[in-house]
Amino acid sequence: MAKTAHVLGDSNWYRVNPKIKVYSLMDRGFQTSPKGNFLLQQPISGNSPYLASYQLKIRIQQDLQNLRMDTTDEHGLQVINIFKLKDKEQVIEQYNFAIADLVEREILELVKK
Repeated sequence: MAKTAHVLGDSNWYRVNPKIKVYSLMDRGFQTSPKGNFLLQQPISGNSPYLASYQLKIRIQQDLQNLRMDTTDEHGLQVINIFKLKDKEQVIEQYNFAIADLVEREILELVKK
């Protein structure tokens, strides 16, 4: 985990918002790991049943300072660059919606690079 993170293929980098509150994480669907870290696994896929399903995975360290962000296959095992998918428009739209929601709830903050 690091102070800033991004999803493979995304040009935007994010960090944990300094205003973050633990209850905001729980309200948004983050689960607590046995080590006390916070994990969000959110499906992001198109509306078509023929499109593969992907997940946005965000891990935030228990001290609320460091994070890791990935997009993975539906099982959460293999990191995937959703920006290089053949039918990527709906998946990227859902990804952007999920990230915008986390920024709006003051969980993540866009880093100017």
